[in-house]
Amino acid sequence: MPVLDPPEDDPIGPYRRLSYSQSDTHRRCPRMWYHRYVLGLLGGTPPIFAMGHAVEGALNRVMRDCPALVASDAPSETFDSPLDEYDNGAGNMVLRPSTHSDAKWPALRIMPLPKSVWPNNRKAMTEWAKARAERHFEREWNIARESWEEDPNRIGDWDSFEDARKEDALEMVYAGIEFHLDEVEDCISAKGGPFFENWRIGKHRPKWPAPDGLPYNYSKPHICAESEGEITWNEAWEVARPWFCDPDAGLFALSAVHPEGWLQGEYDLVYRWTGEIRIHDVKASLGTSDFSFGYPEQLATYAYLWWATHERREMVTELEIWYLGVPVRKKIPLPDEDALLRLERRLKILHQNLKLTEKHLERNFPGTPAPVRAFLPGGEFSDVEPKVGMARCESCDYQTICSDSPLEKELPTGGERRFAVSSQAKVNCTPISEIYPFVTLFGTVREPNMVKQWPTFEKEYLEFFLDLGPNEWVAVVVKKDDPELPSEFEHGAMIRIKRGIVASGWRKDLGNHIRIDLSFSSSIEIATSSKGGDARFADLRPYSYNINAKIFNFDHRENKWGSRLIDSSGTIAFQLWGGEEKANSLLEGYSPERGDEVVLVGARAKDQFGKIVLEGRVTKNFSTRLRPAPEND
Repeated sequence: MPVLDPPEDDPIGPYRRLSYSQSDTHRRCPRMWYHRYVLGLLGGTPPIFAMGHAVEGALNRVMRDCPALVASDAPSETFDSPLDEYDNGAGNMVLRPSTHSDAKWPALRIMPLPKSVWPNNRKAMTEWAKARAERHFEREWNIARESWEEDPNRIGDWDSFEDARKEDALEMVYAGIEFHLDEVEDCISAKGGPFFENWRIGKHRPKWPAPDGLPYNYSKPHICAESEGEITWNEAWEVARPWFCDPDAGLFALSAVHPEGWLQGEYDLVYRWTGEIRIHDVKASLGTSDFSFGYPEQLATYAYLWWATHERREMVTELEIWYLGVPVRKKIPLPDEDALLRLERRLKILHQNLKLTEKHLERNFPGTPAPVRAFLPGGEFSDVEPKVGMARCESCDYQTICSDSPLEKELPTGGERRFAVSSQAKVNCTPISEIYPFVTLFGTVREPNMVKQWPTFEKEYLEFFLDLGPNEWVAVVVKKDDPELPSEFEHGAMIRIKRGIVASGWRKDLGNHIRIDLSFSSSIEIATSSKGGDARFADLRPYSYNINAKIFNFDHRENKWGSRLIDSSGTIAFQLWGGEEKANSLLEGYSPERGDEVVLVGARAKDQFGKIVLEGRVTKNFSTRLRPAPEND
């Protein structure tokens, strides 16, 4: 099996990965990649995106079930996998099937069904599998709906979508079952393939087995295994089962990762029962959209990733797309080793340009979209001429804000703005590109010490005072776990602080005072004298900003309400800490929507991983939408 972010000895390290979705976005239009991955602007999530997850999840659950252990009408949860949390190597905890010896795997604790009810032909197996699909599909459909409803960037209406597409989605699951049963029948015709006899005695189980309700290291004969005779349908169901992402695992928790860490992908189905590696990709669609143009390259990338993660010795022998909406199985041309090397060179250059470049200038990502091609059902090329020029802009999420788009609309600017609630209420707004909260300071270090920080008093950071002159001082908090400090840094050292942010501080022994926060992009250096750019103590005060902008998308995470704002000069993140309840209080009953034009009053800026982020420390008027000012104003 592929390298699947193993629980121990994870090789990922600090690498930044290039997934296929990123490279595909850049292929379709460089500016799209720039808007999404540099500016952080995300498109809306329609219900159809969730449908694909429901179809694939239900299909995988059917293929994981065992017809000798799971009755056709058993609850969907009957064969769920035991899960544990693992670090994915990037500091995030993900759920994966447990590798612990004491994990409670369902195939070890469920009593076998009477052999008289085991499916013994294709018709019986189809009836059992479709009955299981109905159970799993309702569960997966509800999960998909809940996930969509929790997405702050959702667009569309689920109820009308469900009325129009739910039955179609279930039919797609049935189509996938039939395709898999073709594999099972082929397995029977091949008398189980080259590993069948070993499988019968429990000796053929890959390091990364297909999800089957059994522990990873299981080495006993399967409950379906016969001691002799021709292969049965139940045996073929178990032997032919492909590897797929366990449907109970977390999102992207089982990705295959390049040994050098710069590429990752997640296979849909990997068939291995023939002794060869065959990768099949599942598409819950008809294959008529322009996306079909990129799918062959996606499959070729999977072939390269398998080869690269298996010491460049195992070549994929078949690539196939399952268009479940037709339904059609489309063969994809296989790349040879020379083609894989060419793909590697191209992807490496793309990775260097997209992920390793320190600065991404907009001019390096021209708005020159690829042609929009038409396809027949099943992903077959149509004889309709591709739409060229700016045709792709018509369906692009960034059509209204991209400077190269013919559909661009005017965005808010800085300057004086009037509130809708009062014709007399006005504020002066700063363009986003002019937000610069940083100061440079020169002074003498006093009393450096590690101090636990408010509000939890669990995190410990370096604090010290910086004397700027007689009776002039500020408190400095270095908000880094392992800050880079000059070797001469100590009490009494003269230093220069660059890119500090002025904040308000309070301590019982000091009262209110000026605090300087040093974060990701700040630095400290030894200095001997003051310079012209050093700030004066009298000028130090916390900056706050009024912003007139549009909400392009949201970024809500645990204990944080976040959005991405855009005006005519740039984009910036805005966030409210304290969870949804706190956000609702600060927003004063206003429920922001994508595309709303808002005025943000009294926001403070912080340095978050080298980027400026606004926080709603004073947000009373954020809930006020704008209306156009009278023409005679």
